[in-house]
Amino acid sequence: MGKSIRVRLAVGQAVVLAAVVCGYAGLLYYEVRRSRLAELDARLDTAAAGLEATLRLFPPHELARDGPPPDRPPKEDRPPKGDRPPKKDRPPEDGPPPRERLLATLNPPGPRGDLDGYFTVWRADGTVLKAAGAAAPAVRPAVTPDRPLRRTRGPDRERVGLGPQATTILVGRPTGGLTDELAAFASLLVGTGLAALLLGVVASWVLSRRLLRPVAAIAATAERIAGDGPTERVDVAVLDRELVRLGVVLNAAFDRLADAADRQARFTADASHELRTPLAVVRARAELALRRDRPPADYRAALTAVLTAAERMSRLVDRLLLLARADAAPPARAPVRLDEVAREAVALVAPLAADSGVSLTADLPDVSVLGDPGGLAAVAENLVANAVRYNRPGGTVRVSLTVADGAAVLSVADTGPGIPAAAQPHLFERFHRADGARDRGRGGAGLGLAIVKAVVQAHGGAVTFDTSPAGTTFTVTLPAG
Repeated sequence: MGKSIRVRLAVGQAVVLAAVVCGYAGLLYYEVRRSRLAELDARLDTAAAGLEATLRLFPPHELARDGPPPDRPPKEDRPPKGDRPPKKDRPPEDGPPPRERLLATLNPPGPRGDLDGYFTVWRADGTVLKAAGAAAPAVRPAVTPDRPLRRTRGPDRERVGLGPQATTILVGRPTGGLTDELAAFASLLVGTGLAALLLGVVASWVLSRRLLRPVAAIAATAERIAGDGPTERVDVAVLDRELVRLGVVLNAAFDRLADAADRQARFTADASHELRTPLAVVRARAELALRRDRPPADYRAALTAVLTAAERMSRLVDRLLLLARADAAPPARAPVRLDEVAREAVALVAPLAADSGVSLTADLPDVSVLGDPGGLAAVAENLVANAVRYNRPGGTVRVSLTVADGAAVLSVADTGPGIPAAAQPHLFERFHRADGARDRGRGGAGLGLAIVKAVVQAHGGAVTFDTSPAGTTFTVTLPAG
């Protein structure tokens, strides 16, 4: 049993929908993650910019080496001991020393909660100027001067850049909240994608059933035609546009099948009818001869009649077999001298032409074709015999052979009364006689032109005719060998 179109449509659409959903969900997740990381990096940039601004307030020696700076003026700039007031009379210094005040201001801008992370500032020599936060790394990372380094270290997002006096500034923040948020968003995307995929598969299944319903209707019509509804046809008016051509082609095929069945039935009936008469003659003559003893002359007459009927049946059977072979398969191809075939046909019909008072002429140059010699001989003989048989007394028949456009053209022209207009559409039908003149008394069974058409078409050629009250010309065109 073949594969189901409906299943393949549903599976194909499901695969395409799954690819689209996965692609869209992946792109959406990537954009959301990139956007949130960009927001986090912007906050880290703001914190690093604040630290860098504070570092610019530091004296150069604070950023160049470790250790407290000298918070007293040089010895040569101090006043003499005698000029200095007693220690107890000196005004007290307010607040911490300058270095501690600077380090106290070295924090990201805004409340500490805005960063919710950690930072570390290294001097140029690699010593730590200040570090805040438990997650601050102790080792200074390498960073290029052209742009800051952004990295994810464990659960944290960090930004590392250079500050004034070749200092290194690192700020970081845990990404735990962002990770949870992205995980929840990914779960939402997966759930939504699965729901959309399931809905799409169901819709595809229903839609494929609806789309294939006209095909099922066509199949049902074909089954009825094959059964007991040979006159029924596919209703193309209710079909979709893409199936209209299929319906038209099927209707044409059904018409040809019905016509072939009718022709086959008529052919069988006509063949039976044609064979019934000679069989009846044989039977009647035999019964009459055997009814009582008769003189030898009566037996001879009976046997002559039986022989004549047998010859007629033999000719009819031979023609039927020739038609059957032409219908069954293409003929065997071999080089054939068409001029010799036509010349033999003219010689064969010459006695009939002499008895009918018809002048028979031929113009037959050398022409070769590929085909079946027996079939082509039957074509030439039938055409020449018909031209003589249905000609006027004292008329003429001209048989000519030419080559035109790579094809061999055999023409048989007579000066008879022409073919009646009513008979012309049925001229090549089997067992059809054009008029009352074409009766059994003149030897016709209505198969000659049918044989001509069948054999010529089997050879890839065509047969046409041109008729008028002044005569008829049959033209056979065959591919030249």
